[in-house]
Amino acid sequence: MGLKDYHQKRNFSQTAEPEGLQNFPHQGALEFVVQEHHASHLHYDFRLEVEGVLKSWAIPKGPSLDPSEKRLAIQVEDHPFEYRTFEGTIPEGNYGAGMVKIWDSGTYTAAKATSRQESEHLLLKGLKEGRLNFILHGQKLRGAYSLIRLRGNQGKQWLLIKKRDEYASSPSQQTKLPTTTKHQPVLTHLDKIYWPDEGYTKGDLIHYYQQVAPLILPYLKDRPETLRRYPNGITGTSFYQKKAEHVPDWVRTEKIQHKNRTVDYILIEDEQSLLYVANLGCIDLNPFNSRLQSLYYPDYLVIDLDPENVEFDQVIEVARVIHHLLDKWSLLHVCKTSGATGMHIYLPMGAQYTFEEVSQFAHLIVHFIHQQIPDLTSLERSPRKRQQKVYLDYLQNNFAQTVVAPYSVRPRPEAPVSTPLKWSEVKAGLKPTDFTIKTVLKRFKKVGDLFQPALGKGIDLRSLLNNLQKGLF
Repeated sequence: MGLKDYHQKRNFSQTAEPEGLQNFPHQGALEFVVQEHHASHLHYDFRLEVEGVLKSWAIPKGPSLDPSEKRLAIQVEDHPFEYRTFEGTIPEGNYGAGMVKIWDSGTYTAAKATSRQESEHLLLKGLKEGRLNFILHGQKLRGAYSLIRLRGNQGKQWLLIKKRDEYASSPSQQTKLPTTTKHQPVLTHLDKIYWPDEGYTKGDLIHYYQQVAPLILPYLKDRPETLRRYPNGITGTSFYQKKAEHVPDWVRTEKIQHKNRTVDYILIEDEQSLLYVANLGCIDLNPFNSRLQSLYYPDYLVIDLDPENVEFDQVIEVARVIHHLLDKWSLLHVCKTSGATGMHIYLPMGAQYTFEEVSQFAHLIVHFIHQQIPDLTSLERSPRKRQQKVYLDYLQNNFAQTVVAPYSVRPRPEAPVSTPLKWSEVKAGLKPTDFTIKTVLKRFKKVGDLFQPALGKGIDLRSLLNNLQKGLF
């Protein structure tokens, strides 16, 4: 089928789904993935790697381990091989809009095959003939399965059937497949009060992160994390933990070389490691601006609007001026509340430029802004010298600096959340505490992931700087 249908159905300037290559040069064991897809109706997308793409079926009720349950599977367009790791929210108005998270994944082989080449030969033959026999090696789905094509309906309807083997179960043994992987973090002291005035507990924090995991994980995955722990809640003593010590072997860590030392960082790669970190008392999450794959090339530029003894409406006024300038320069940009007193404005860089280049460009932007509104803004680093001003902080664009992630809770009264906004919402009267762990989940379900453009392909910085030099703006 190829990827033509996949590309025609998607607008990649709006969705963070991977565009993908026609044939991905993958030589390891064949892979499969099952993605839980909260679209207009919850269903499960079952995908098998064959010849560099993912052959895909939508299964309304999800796969089963019970051989007596024959599950309808509707064949859909092929997906890129890179889609097997996709998690996030497809925005409203786009094909398949809704949250996607990985439900199970692993490797597989065609039944009776002794090599990858033989597996693919048998699978292609089975697709043509309407019967696939294969063996899954996942965390939830294991053992032999068949996909059998039904007659009619243009050959799109199949049945997914579990074969009787040591991995099969019956309804009396299992009424519902487990929804967590084998690495279940041990959660402790869930009734400990973290927000005394509101009565919110550590359990409330962990529940929030569990609910928001599909949204936040794309902004944490592959990024070293600076941990700040609040073991006794927001009024207790907090401390930073950069070094990963006594970490379970299923939590990924990575050594990063700094100028004078090497630091072992934790990485939050999945829901389990997210809950593990929340259980340590990490209320807010602070990842690097870059990923391990491109450690010295940030994914985005950040302008941090940090007010000093001024109302939030002044922050909004400054944000609107920046928005107007970046629109004038035709630069894609998104904003979010910091969850504290300020706002963050992001421009996608696509890991194309060094931290130094990105920081210099951020400095150029704030210089322009300060020239326009010197009475409202300051470039002074010292709080004493910027009273009643909004500090335009561009220094967060240096290597190993961290900025609180979108969808992160903040250790402040009312438990506010760093929340992405539409620019139409950035207007007088908005307050950071409009978005808290008790109110935002309904919003996120409605608006999806407004922050996706921050991880886009990136602006053409050199072309823009040339135009600025020529006075084209």
